[in-house]
Amino acid sequence: MKENILLLLQIITVDFFTAFGLYTLLFLLLSIFIKNVVLYKIDNEATKFISFVGAVYFIVWIIGLFVFYAESNTEEQNSMLNRMFGKYWFGIWMQPILWLLITQLLRIKRICKNIFLRILFSFMLIISIERFVILITSLHRDYLPSSWTMYHDLDIYPSNFVLAVFCKIITFLLFVGIYYFVTEKLKQLFKRKVE
Repeated sequence: MKENILLLLQIITVDFFTAFGLYTLLFLLLSIFIKNVVLYKIDNEATKFISFVGAVYFIVWIIGLFVFYAESNTEEQNSMLNRMFGKYWFGIWMQPILWLLITQLLRIKRICKNIFLRILFSFMLIISIERFVILITSLHRDYLPSSWTMYHDLDIYPSNFVLAVFCKIITFLLFVGIYYFVTEKLKQLFKRKVE
């Protein structure tokens, strides 16, 4: 059960939050040159979808806390409670609450239309607090520039990176389309039941 919850949380953070951040940057760039109603309708559905995914993420995260607590021994339970409500409680709670807050703020039209906030939110969804701390600490190491290499331990080259980003955005838009069609069918079904 723990592995399934961790996998689901990882899928949501990597495949949806990061993809939405990348999509937002692409959308803002395209919206400068293309003034099409369809583009804005897709963006509206993408923000609705990411708001839904943000709520799902937080619910799964809370369920995961209970599952991890229930499946742990007494020592691990005490350690977990100490981390969650102890001196450094914000380290556990800040990232999920931040992602929930960002995704739910996108429901507000004024915030969603604000370009500065959208760029800020996209970077906050792409780079988690943990990744930010790792990036900052790795930039402050005392290594000599002669030991820096561009693609040292990575098999990601610029062409592969661009292709991976493009595929991530396309996959995200595919899920937005599925979400749109499911919600439209549910609205039609609900409308027929009311009549």
